[in-house]
Amino acid sequence: MADKPDACQAAKDTTAQTAACTAEPAAGIIFHGLSLQETTLAGCLRRQIHDVIDGSSFFDRYSVEAVCMRILLATGAIQEYFREERPNDKAHLLHDLRRLLSELEESELRDAKIADFIKDSVRYLEADAAPAPLEAAGGEGEELSELVRRIPTMLCNETLGYYKWLARTCVEPGDIVELGSWMGSSTACLAEGLSQNPNRKDRKIHVYDSFIWRNWMKAYTEDAELLASNIREGESFTRYFCNYSEPFRHLIEVHQSVLGTGADHFALPTLDWEGGRIAILLMDFAHDRASNEAMWRVFSPSFRSGSTIVVFNQFGNIPAGEVRNFCKDKRRELVPLHKPRSSAKAFRYQRAIA
Repeated sequence: MADKPDACQAAKDTTAQTAACTAEPAAGIIFHGLSLQETTLAGCLRRQIHDVIDGSSFFDRYSVEAVCMRILLATGAIQEYFREERPNDKAHLLHDLRRLLSELEESELRDAKIADFIKDSVRYLEADAAPAPLEAAGGEGEELSELVRRIPTMLCNETLGYYKWLARTCVEPGDIVELGSWMGSSTACLAEGLSQNPNRKDRKIHVYDSFIWRNWMKAYTEDAELLASNIREGESFTRYFCNYSEPFRHLIEVHQSVLGTGADHFALPTLDWEGGRIAILLMDFAHDRASNEAMWRVFSPSFRSGSTIVVFNQFGNIPAGEVRNFCKDKRRELVPLHKPRSSAKAFRYQRAIA
C-alpha cells in the first residue's frame, strides 16, 4: 500500500471529469441490459477504460469510483450466491466481503447504508455456517405452455418451472395459497401442475393480491393489449389477471386484499384465511419483515407439521435481507427444503418443540 498516496492524488486529478460523466441520472442502467451507447455511466466508464489503456489516465483502485465498482460487483456476487447457494462459494464470498468492508472503511466513500448492507450480509453468511442439506428441486425440465409464456411475468423460467413441478408432485393434502400473483404467470404454472396431479382431488389455489396497478409495472410487460389499455396508477387490473388465468378458473379462488401491515395505501380488505389445511404457500407479497410476520400470523395456524411447504420467492433478492433473517429466526419451524436456481427458496414447516 506504499503507492496509495500517489494513487489518491491521481484520482483527484480526474474527479471533475468523472463528475461530469455521471451528472445525468443513470439509475437502473446496470440491471436493464441497455447497450453502452444508451447509457451515460457506461459511456463514461468506457472512455475512462480507453484512457487507462492508452496511458493518458491512471487507474486508482483506492478511489471512491473504484470502490463503488467493487461494491457493485460484490452485490452481484451476493445475488448470485443466493440464487444457487453452493456451499463451496461461501468462504470465498465471505473473504471478499470482509476485505471490501475494510476498504470501504479506509476510503472516502463513508456510506452508512452500503456499510450496513455489507455487514448484514457478512453476519448472515457467518451465522449460516452449516446449512442443512437440501432435497433436489425439480422443475428444470418442466415445459412451460404457450398459455403461460404469453402472460406478463416478473419471474424467471426456473421459478415458473419449479412452481409447476411443485403443484404437480405434491402428495400432501391441503390447498395452495399464493400471496402476490401479479398477472398470473405463477398462478397458471401452479394450476397446470395441479391439473396434472393425480392426487389433486378437490384442491384449490387461493390467490391473494391487491391487483392495483403501479406505473413501474410497465417495465415487466411487452403485451401490446395490456400496454394499450393505459391502466392508470391505482386502478385495478383484476380483469386482466382473470383473462390470463381463464382456462384454470375452476381451480382458482381470487381474493383482492392486502396484508394490513400499515404500509398498505389501498382501501381494500385485510386478507384472512378461513380455509383448512395448507399444503403449499408461496409468499411473494413483499420483502419487509412486517409483511412476512403478517403472513405468518394469518396462515401458519393452518400449516401441518412435516408436510406444509412454504416458498419465499424473494428470498435471494438483494433487498430481501429481512426475508432471510425472518427465515433464520424461524429456523426451528422452517427447515430448508428446495433451492431452485432462482431467487426462490422453499422450506418445510415443522412445529417447534418447546
